[in-house]
Amino acid sequence: MKSLALFLLAGGFVLAGCGVFSNARSPSSFAARRMQIADSLEQEGLYKQSADAYAYVATRFSRSSQYPIAVRRAALLYSLSPPTIANDSAAYRWYQAYLALPLEKSDREDARIAVELLSRILSLHDQIVQLYITTDSLTVLTKRQAASMSADTHRIQEIEQQLQQAQSELAKIKEIDLRLSKTRNR
Repeated sequence: MKSLALFLLAGGFVLAGCGVFSNARSPSSFAARRMQIADSLEQEGLYKQSADAYAYVATRFSRSSQYPIAVRRAALLYSLSPPTIANDSAAYRWYQAYLALPLEKSDREDARIAVELLSRILSLHDQIVQLYITTDSLTVLTKRQAASMSADTHRIQEIEQQLQQAQSELAKIKEIDLRLSKTRNR
């Protein structure tokens, strides 16, 4: 009887333990742990890593209760991080995902404004890239033109020297011709 009670007690512990462990490994608890990690990273000022952690939760656990918070935090951190690590295109994508959620009117309006501003920023980024490409092309063209002008200037100088030599020789020929005509006339 004592061994049966011990066996039942051990079985109860095993079943209770499995329940605890299976609960600890459930998607919602894993998502909650990842959210805690993301929060800790944000508190430490590691905004890029925190945004990545929130994005991970939002990507992997789209059906968890943590999803709306993870999407909003990822969008905020990607857009509000220091400029050196901000990722406007990622922020834009996460704000779009946030707008797809059922939101209160004020939250929806804030997200819509953020999406519009990020859209303009991304457009300006594209324009800046195009300006850099154009500037680089113009710089290359200017360097080619400068090299061509330098070669042309050098060639003009050579031709001017040849012209001076020809004029000098022509003057000598004229002088010789004048002397010959004077000696013939005598």
